[in-house]
Amino acid sequence: MENFLRKTAWLYLSIAVSVFLLDIITKNLAEKLFTTHVEVFPFLEFYLIYNKGVAFGLLSELPDPLRLPLLLITPVIALIITFLYALYSGDRIVAISMGLIGGGALGNLYDRLFLGMVRDFIHLHIGEYYWPAFNIADASISIGIALLILKYFFTKPALKNLVNRTR
Repeated sequence: MENFLRKTAWLYLSIAVSVFLLDIITKNLAEKLFTTHVEVFPFLEFYLIYNKGVAFGLLSELPDPLRLPLLLITPVIALIITFLYALYSGDRIVAISMGLIGGGALGNLYDRLFLGMVRDFIHLHIGEYYWPAFNIADASISIGIALLILKYFFTKPALKNLVNRTR
């Protein structure tokens, strides 16, 4: 059991640290390379913006004395919860998902600690309809959550419970 916990911890930590490093490297590159719009595909552009809030700019209008503690404490709590959940879940997919979420939380926490805001640079759109800007950390969090949802939705116990509820 101890060996499994150690492997799960290493899996979580290796993914979280990899996501964190990739996020910081890409944000630093974005600051140097994407000061103007760079169209990669008709639906994808890179350009740097600074987000004082959370996803979709929420909470950006809050005064700093309220916003900053909230946005600094939340990722720390997320890191603790994701690590413990990964460690005690007994599941590699959960550990991977939690590592993605934890690494993303750490990447955005780094920006908030050292810049007071988060650097976003990936812009997806269809014509004039734009998805809010995001970064590697945000994408990692979203992928981790999606993987976790898929894992629980498609496991036999989850399907069995779903079937039993419909009868």
